[in-house]
Amino acid sequence: MLRDRYTRRALLLDLFTLAFSTWVVALAFVGPSIAKALTPFGWGPTIWLGVLSSGTFFLTLVQLKTDWKSRADAHKRTLDLYAEVKREAGYLLASQEWDDAGYRRVLARYDLASAVGMAIPESDFLSMKKRHKLKVALSKVLDDAPGSSVVLLRLRFWIRDNLRRKQNGTR
Repeated sequence: MLRDRYTRRALLLDLFTLAFSTWVVALAFVGPSIAKALTPFGWGPTIWLGVLSSGTFFLTLVQLKTDWKSRADAHKRTLDLYAEVKREAGYLLASQEWDDAGYRRVLARYDLASAVGMAIPESDFLSMKKRHKLKVALSKVLDDAPGSSVVLLRLRFWIRDNLRRKQNGTR
């Protein structure tokens, strides 16, 4: 989820930066009558060129400071490391060969993934846990009833977890 979030943010930031930069270039190389047509809000082309240039500069500073591309890559690498550990543990369990070397190898990879992986920010942990648990619950229902509406299932879970518990006096 974090990988996708940061990738989306980086892409939007890149697209806006490119759009503003292209507009600045267009204004710089066209005649005054076309520049006036490319300028919104009834502003003068020079003022608009300054606003666009400042906006482009600001967006590049945001790119530099947030570094969403690197964050997305770090979360992707972390995901790949944990997926590798899970896959190897699955092979070990499927083979039913419980040798100490295989067990230690999986634990060492898990420790490596934990040590070099990108941590989930504390502020995102609960919402991500909720999302994961809901995804697992939806998946279990869809295993038995694949034609179910995901939207209606989400609504059913929301009602069950928020309204019915309050009526029953639990949690």
